Amino acid sequence: MAGHLTESGPKECERILQTYREMEDPKRVFRPLSDPDRITKMGGEEAKGYILMETDAVTFFPSIDSSNPGALDFAVAMNRRYYYRGRWFSIISFNSEYLRQVSDRILAYALEHEFEMGRLYQQAFREMRKLSPGEKLEISRLAHQTSVKKSRISLEDLLDEEKLMASLSESQPVIPKPYAETALLAHLEDNIPRLEKFGRESEDDEEDAFGAELYDEFEGWSLFSIKSYRLFVREAVMGVREAYRGYV
Repeated sequence: MAGHLTESGPKECERILQTYREMEDPKRVFRPLSDPDRITKMGGEEAKGYILMETDAVTFFPSIDSSNPGALDFAVAMNRRYYYRGRWFSIISFNSEYLRQVSDRILAYALEHEFEMGRLYQQAFREMRKLSPGEKLEISRLAHQTSVKKSRISLEDLLDEEKLMASLSESQPVIPKPYAETALLAHLEDNIPRLEKFGRESEDDEEDAFGAELYDEFEGWSLFSIKSYRLFVREAVMGVREAYRGYV
């Protein structure tokens, strides 16, 4: 990461580092959409069931599609379902620069992909079990296939999106997926009076107990996630300083 930052030049590097520092407060990672009308118009009725957010960050996580333990995947969108205070909340967030640069055709595909991911994960939630990496990979593939058909996106558009995502992974702040998940829940908790209307009540006591278990588990490692991110930022800053000194 330090290498990518130093390649962007001192001023841009400092801007990105400042964003990293600001995001050490998990409540400052996500914010409401700057152009909600565009998303709700393209997403239609289905979009109304989601809390729609944006962030300056791109998330990274160990690749589920590679046998190389060091391989990473990057994502410009997040789709999560959280349990909080007896209700289930579905949230979709996009990288803000992705939204600024992406065409309507590609955004329509991206939205449909997130909606389809939500449908498939909700089916798994009904079974009240956690998914294996293989199952998550299969869901991702199925969602891609379905959204390509529904949106009728071209191969050229898909290639353009891949190029844009690759560019953003090098030019935007990148944060670990677990920290992004922690920050997304922190935003929900901090804004629950405004967002409570998006929540769906548990269908029965069993689903409610399952949700409470997930929430407790999530809360159990959220502090570790925050501390890990702050360490990640400190190491990034040190790496940049050493790079400019000529040590890296």
